Amino acid sequence: MKKVLICSPIDEVPNYVAAVKEIGMEPVASTPTEDELDIGDFAGLILPGGPDMDPTFYGQEDYACRRVRRWLDLAQLHALDVFVKSKKPVLAICKGAQVVNVYFGGTLFQNLPTREHHQAYHVNNERLFSHHPVRILPGTPLSDIWKTDEIIVNSAHHQGVDRVAEDLKICAYSDDGVVEGLYHQDLPLLAVQWHPERMAYAHYVDGWSDGSLIFEYFKAQMENK
Repeated sequence: MKKVLICSPIDEVPNYVAAVKEIGMEPVASTPTEDELDIGDFAGLILPGGPDMDPTFYGQEDYACRRVRRWLDLAQLHALDVFVKSKKPVLAICKGAQVVNVYFGGTLFQNLPTREHHQAYHVNNERLFSHHPVRILPGTPLSDIWKTDEIIVNSAHHQGVDRVAEDLKICAYSDDGVVEGLYHQDLPLLAVQWHPERMAYAHYVDGWSDGSLIFEYFKAQMENK
């Protein structure tokens, strides 16, 4: 069974672990150091959601960040570097998408002006996040996945992509102009700002776009390597 590295402490990513098991692969949630990471053990990398990235990585002082954990940023940047150089598939989600943009030279908004992206509410005692339409650009990976120009996604972030790195292309955005999806021109790398793991399998929400399609796409990329 192929292994997928989820670069995060294991107690913080149960939904990602479940999604990787659903696609028939073995999840390994950890933050390996440079000496501990053996790329040969893994078919792909997931950079999950999490606390805000240290803004010094994109040349800014902290004025609006929350729960910054620099040690985690360093682990995720290192893992991303190893997988990029090995040209193995990467799926980046929420904070992970922001890490990808910074790794390739982009910057972030430390606090988005609209609350649309970081409101939460409860249904039957379950905490859900705000949802909104996302516009998908034609001829991009997300267009190939959904075969449509609009999907409905969840949202749980107060930061977002500002200047897009040169090696990355936008594949989706929300009505207020926030970048919702990025992909690399030459590498098997897809980054989305929403949380497909909270819209997939046991967590599928009726009326929202099926997040399992993202994980099936990621699986296909790993199987094609």
